Amino acid sequence: MEVHHPHHPTHKKNWSEYIIEFVMLFTAVTLGFFAENIREHLAEKEKKKELLQTVARDFETDLKQFEFHKNFGQEKIKNCDSLIAINNGDQSKVDQKQYYALFLKTIWWWHFNPNEKSRNEAEAKGYFSEKENSELNFYISKFNFFKTDLKDMEVFENETDKVIISELANFTEHKLLDKQLRFPSIEIPSKIGIKKIDPATANRMNYQYSMLKLCSDIYIMNIDSMTVYAKKAIDLINKEYK
Repeated sequence: MEVHHPHHPTHKKNWSEYIIEFVMLFTAVTLGFFAENIREHLAEKEKKKELLQTVARDFETDLKQFEFHKNFGQEKIKNCDSLIAINNGDQSKVDQKQYYALFLKTIWWWHFNPNEKSRNEAEAKGYFSEKENSELNFYISKFNFFKTDLKDMEVFENETDKVIISELANFTEHKLLDKQLRFPSIEIPSKIGIKKIDPATANRMNYQYSMLKLCSDIYIMNIDSMTVYAKKAIDLINKEYK
């Protein structure tokens, strides 16, 4: 005996149903696209916030360095004045231990090493060139301007030191200097009287010490300017990107 199943007629969609399905599909895809864009935008915004907060922390680390370098520069100016006074005075009354220690402290230099990895990364991502960050970009640009000048002073300082070093044989005793140039230095005895410095050598060295003082003056000026713009950048980042 055969079983017969009734045939159900296939429903034919009219054009309006196709349009509705298309609109629904298009709407779903579009909403998904916008949702993904919003998600990526929020993620990028969070990354930007974290990176700029790191920029602020690195600036704060630089500020701690500035305090050390400024004090060092001010001390160097005093040391140069003392060396000029020794050159113009009676070398037979100068303690050799104090003199060599003073001289080496004067030609020694600590270079500033900026914590700028985060700033370079933020700049590479275009964060500083964005219109909304124009004020921050200005502070960063001014900071970098004075940093470049500070680095130029370090180069000039090195060149001045080279001239002074070329004259060592004219105003130091090798047996004493040799001990002081070791690392760590070998202590020399306290004894009144150092090698007599002839007027021509003293005059040449005085000019070089004056150049070192100028370098320190400009170095300190640059540090003060960098400090101002670093603090402005920190305050702005802390205000806008908490």
